[in-house]
Amino acid sequence: MLKQIKQYFIKYKLRTRSDVSFGLKSAVSLSCSFEGKNVIGANTSLMNSSIGLATYISGNCKLNKIKIGRFCSIGQNIVNDVGRHPSSVFVSTHPCFFSPDKQAGFTFSNKNLFEEHLYIDSEKKFYVEIGNDVWIGNNVTLFDGIKIGDGAIIASGAIVTKDVEPYSIVGGIPAKLIRMRFTEKQIISLKNIKWWAKDFKWIKENFAFFSDINRLIDFIK
Repeated sequence: MLKQIKQYFIKYKLRTRSDVSFGLKSAVSLSCSFEGKNVIGANTSLMNSSIGLATYISGNCKLNKIKIGRFCSIGQNIVNDVGRHPSSVFVSTHPCFFSPDKQAGFTFSNKNLFEEHLYIDSEKKFYVEIGNDVWIGNNVTLFDGIKIGDGAIIASGAIVTKDVEPYSIVGGIPAKLIRMRFTEKQIISLKNIKWWAKDFKWIKENFAFFSDINRLIDFIK
């Protein structure tokens, strides 16, 4: 009951501070930041994260220390914060031999002997960075230390273990390149335009150009 009351006040504070709505049984930490016009789906847990303008996150996601850019579409059942275990040199993969955190209820080590998480920043604030205008399908797992470039698409069911190039489509286990969304010339133009960084009013007024990449590029020129 106390946990539910705490969540109510956290969400209330975030709603009044930012234009964001929360689904039923969603959970969020006060350390999260929102640029606005965000939707967090039902049963989604979002902790210690940064969410860009107009990005929505669907239901049943479990995300921690993740930085997401603007205008992203995040599907259902997305998870990160998977951590790592040693796969060589160490005799055992069990955390009681390298971590003091007692994941199994006990430990033999009083200090960290192995880096369990990889970060994308020197301040160690985020495990994963997702760029702008990224679409992630359902049931995707994101490993620590990866960056997903602007305009990328992650196919449903993918396990992403390494960086994803801007405007690429990847899928599979582990995720591999399927194809690029646009030509190299078009991608360079989009990288220079950075439409998501423009004023929201400008985007709204010119959304008709977004149905054809060549029309948008010509319009900007």
